[in-house]
Amino acid sequence: MKTLSLNIDRALSFLPKDSLAPYADLTATANKHLHEGTGKGNDFLGWLDLPSSITPAFLDDIQATANSLRANCEVVVIAGIGGSYLGAKAVIDALNNSFDWLSTDRKNPVIVYAGHNISEDYLAELLDFLKGRSFGIVNISKSGTTTETALAFRLLKTLLESQAGKEVAKQRIVAITDASRGALRQLADLEGYKTYVIPDNVGGRYSVLTPVGLLPIAVAGHDIKQLVEGARLMEEQCAPCTTFEANPAAVYAAVRNELYR
Repeated sequence: MKTLSLNIDRALSFLPKDSLAPYADLTATANKHLHEGTGKGNDFLGWLDLPSSITPAFLDDIQATANSLRANCEVVVIAGIGGSYLGAKAVIDALNNSFDWLSTDRKNPVIVYAGHNISEDYLAELLDFLKGRSFGIVNISKSGTTTETALAFRLLKTLLESQAGKEVAKQRIVAITDASRGALRQLADLEGYKTYVIPDNVGGRYSVLTPVGLLPIAVAGHDIKQLVEGARLMEEQCAPCTTFEANPAAVYAAVRNELYR
């Protein structure tokens, strides 16, 4: 597994000598508040220990769903807005070849996005692109009532069912939503879609290590087990017991803050 390292040598040339020393106590205090849940936004801290809480069985289940979509779809549409798709897109864009979607010798489906804007042209052109193609849908919405995503999913679902039939379509639609409530949860239970849960205490922008990000990343052909293992190692390195010098998040924050000043 490739790991990331932080090199601040060049940044230090722009900073006064020993300017980072005061940040050791500042970052330790901030990290303590963060892990004890005593700071602002403490109701959305589920991401802090998310990597270490992910089980192999959970990853195997996501990988099996991804493999099914990969085996049966030329294209997989990720329907979501904001944090519901941007995390996955960032990882996929970073790891894919920049022109992956143009490749004709494919091992993975083409990943496209919907429900992230209100452009009728984009949606109409996407539907035209999908006509005659085998495609699947990963619909990501906690409530199921977000206008952009709900509208896109309704049109995509109609097209998929008309092309593949309702039973086949059911096998190619995955809903990632609330555990027990909301319009999408009700529809998914009614239709029998495969579902995953968006944790209540993980905000959208931090959701890339939940099914919101892991499923699309796996569909794109990337190793989610290595991704999560890397995140777990970083969780250890950023723990409150870690010294300032050994905590890459603390050092990075200190350098950025000092450069800003």
